[in-house]
Amino acid sequence: MQEKRLQLLEEHGVGKTTITKILMRLYPITKGKVTIDGYDLNELSIKSIRNNITYISQDSYIFKDTVRKNIVLEKNDISDKQILDVMEQIGAIPLLERLDNGLDEVVDVNRLSKGELQVIAFIRAIVHKANIYIFDEPTSNIDLRTEKMIQRIIDKISKNSTVIIIAHRLSTIKNANRIAVINEGELVELGNHDELMSIPSGQYKALYEMQFKKEEAAV
Repeated sequence: MQEKRLQLLEEHGVGKTTITKILMRLYPITKGKVTIDGYDLNELSIKSIRNNITYISQDSYIFKDTVRKNIVLEKNDISDKQILDVMEQIGAIPLLERLDNGLDEVVDVNRLSKGELQVIAFIRAIVHKANIYIFDEPTSNIDLRTEKMIQRIIDKISKNSTVIIIAHRLSTIKNANRIAVINEGELVELGNHDELMSIPSGQYKALYEMQFKKEEAAV
């Protein structure tokens, strides 16, 4: 199956998170029309949308219970083997080994880093499976090691599902099939990394080169 990954790139506060909440039917559509695979979003039931679309924000919901319970939720037919297989594939076993009780460890949000909590939420997303995943700033405010782990998770998910990523950090963008650059609520550029980099005065090209120079200077 061909990977399908769309990246939304824009400045803070101009609507990209609103777009994702419209897709989840958290906000009403007051103007225009939104379709998924040709189906009018307003004609799809909320239950159908929630069963097929998984949304993960930069502040993923983790509750005070075991790691296992945070992953399986109410779906008790998910086995420990399934969880461990996913953790092995994405390189998250060291996180589990650091916990005294493994999957039975009660999550302490004060002990785990934001990135580690995010990884637990991503593992939950993988084992529950969905046709469409929406990641809102998945690598915001996390360390480089965890960012690479999350990138592996996104790579794994995108092999069998459509992935929509909202981000300001451009490290996850190059692999996207399509990158949408939004400015003041308007779509100004659309294409893959190479196509957008070929636009002489393009906004994506300018942002990418500026961030690349900052990363070089930090080394």
